[in-house]
This record gives sequence, C-alpha cells and structure tokens, in this order.
Amino acid sequence: MVEKIITRLNEGFSEGLSLELPDGRCIGKGLHRIKVLKEDVLKEVLKDPEMGFCEAYMRGDISIDGDLEKVLIACMEYVESEGKRGKREVFSSLLRWILKGIGLIKKVEGKEVRRHYDLGNEFYQLWLDKSMTYSCAFFSDKNMSLEEAQSEKRRIIYEKLQLKEGDRLLDIGCGWGSIILETAQLYGVQSTGITLSKNQYEFVKERIKSLGLEGKAEVYLMHYEDLPKIGRKFNKVVSVGMFEHVGKGRHRKFFEVVREIMEDGGLFLLHTIGKVHTSSQSRWIRKYIFPGGYLPSIEEVIRASKGLGFNLIDIDNWRLHYYLTLKEWKKRFLTVRDWVVKRYGEEFYRMWELYLTSSAVSFYRGSNHLFQFLLSKGVINTYPVMRRYIGQPLLSS
Repeated sequence: MVEKIITRLNEGFSEGLSLELPDGRCIGKGLHRIKVLKEDVLKEVLKDPEMGFCEAYMRGDISIDGDLEKVLIACMEYVESEGKRGKREVFSSLLRWILKGIGLIKKVEGKEVRRHYDLGNEFYQLWLDKSMTYSCAFFSDKNMSLEEAQSEKRRIIYEKLQLKEGDRLLDIGCGWGSIILETAQLYGVQSTGITLSKNQYEFVKERIKSLGLEGKAEVYLMHYEDLPKIGRKFNKVVSVGMFEHVGKGRHRKFFEVVREIMEDGGLFLLHTIGKVHTSSQSRWIRKYIFPGGYLPSIEEVIRASKGLGFNLIDIDNWRLHYYLTLKEWKKRFLTVRDWVVKRYGEEFYRMWELYLTSSAVSFYRGSNHLFQFLLSKGVINTYPVMRRYIGQPLLSS
C-alpha cells in the first residue's frame, strides 16, 4: 500500500520522496526522506493520521531529511491528484489537518488567548519584525524586508480607512499595539486598542508611556463584547488577525457589537485568515497551537453582517503575501533554535517549526486565504475604491 502511494506521489515530484521504516527498510528514492523512528508510530498514524503524525513529529519519532515545506507541498499535490478518499490514501489523511485550516484562535475564554500570546514577549521579539506585528505583511516588492512589508501593510490599512486628524480609531485585538501607537503618532488620531493578552496589555501600556502618547492612545484588557462599557463611539474600526478568535457561530455577535460602537458613516476594516468555502478545522492546531481556532469562510463573514446596516465596499485577498510572511517568520525562528529549546524544550521547538511550515504550505496551495473586508456603517457612495496591480509576480514559479 505504502509503496504504491510513494510511487504515485513521486510521479509528480521531480525531487523524489522516500519513506524509511523503523527496521531500516526504505520505500522509494529521492532527495527528501520521511523517517519513522519507532514501531508504534506507524500504527498511531494509521489509527489517527492527523494526531498520530503531528504528535510523533513533535516528539521526534518522525523526522524529515530534506525540505519539510517541499515534502508537504508534494503530498498535497498527490492528494489533489487522487481526487477521492480511499484506504490507500495515507498521506491524504496525514496532510488533511495542514491543508484544511491552520487557523488562529477561536475565542471561548481569555485563557485560550493567553495560552498562545502569553508565551512571553521575548519569544515573539526573537522572530517577529521590530513592530511586533503578528499578522500578514504586504510585499509590494518581493525583495522587501519583513519590517518594510509590515509597514506597507499598515499604510494600506490607514489608506483604506482614510485616516485623518481627529478620527477616533478602535483596534479590536490590538496585539502589541503597532497600529494604535503609529496612528496616534502620524495621524493625530485618538487611538484605542483592546486585547485579552495580559502580556500584550502591559507591553502596550509601557509603550504608550515611553512614547509620550498618554491622552492620544489607550489600551484595555477587555473582551470585545464589553466594548460598549467604554461609553464612546468610533468612526474608524479595524481588526487584524482577531476574527479567527471569535469562533464558529459567534460571528453575528461580533458584528452586532461593532455596529453598536460605530458611528453612522464610519469605516470598518476586517483583516482575517479565512476560507473560500466553509470547512472543518484542525484538531491538532486546536489542541496545541490555537485552542479552538476557527477560520471563517467568505459566506460566513457576509452572512454574519447581513441586516445590521453594514455595506460592503471592497474585498482583497492577500494569500501569497501571507505565504511570504510565514516564510520570513520561519527563517527567523530557525535562527533562534537554541534559545527556544533551552527555554521551552525540543518538543515545543519542533511543534512550532511544523506549525510555521505547514501554515506557509496552506497559503501556497490555496487552502487558506487572507481577506481584507472593508465595510461602512450605512451606504457611502463617494468612497474612492482603488485597485493597484503589482508589476512583478510575488513568486517566480
């Protein structure tokens, strides 16, 4: 069974893939090799492909000699070429968790958010850009540095929101504060951010103080459902990489809250990982990376806002930009391996290596997408929608 799978897979993979079993037998030939290092692992994978493979890789009971990303891409291409599920499709089941949804957090409890984001600011500072932006960048030039691409992403957001002095901006899920800090400095905007992460909250409070932005920027340790308690309304609202936290079946409530705290005629930019069509989510990701993570489809987003007075102005898809962002994050993450292993252990390091790699593959293969929805509260017929075309492809092939 495995021999037939490897043979068919290698028909579409010029660099070749082999599988080495615990007894030393090797099936297939190529530049890349999957090593199964313990007897029981193969049984675990066959019994539960998703959890079996991922947990074995984390423990080091499965290893990859070669390029992990290329191996995952080749397996996905094999899955797509088969066209249907069968008992022989071991890799179909094995890779399904990767290419159906490496999502971000489904918000159920604050502790789920803190489990991921409160790993420590120092951990994220090691491999994010200097602004500590943990979301998709925009590479208007594929040779941009990560810092430049993250700055370009924020500039595009500000342009879409038509920010100007005197605006009252709310950032739902503000992370480490790059948007509220920058807009308060550059635009004379009154900027407010909320987060459920205590680490992020303390970090942003300190940054506001050190930059002398008291009275211009503020941050709350708050769930989005409590926003009306602030007692103010905003004419510009943005949410970047937080909607994935909201959770299946709760999107309507999110939009109801946004409607309540927005002024009529205001603009709302929603930046989220998503799906073209609704699909299930990864159990491994929900258990180990983002508890309860859920990626909404376009339909789910549009349906959640229906009848609440929102008007859709524009949708962008930045899929390949997230692929390049994740590639850069992984490159930086690999350079700090010793620090991560010493602080968190080898299993944690392998878990994050697999997460970053498989996430990149999911965007490269078109399983995941990055959408920016621009909406207004009420109809705005004078909004100057612009479409820019980049003169060179993001990828060479």
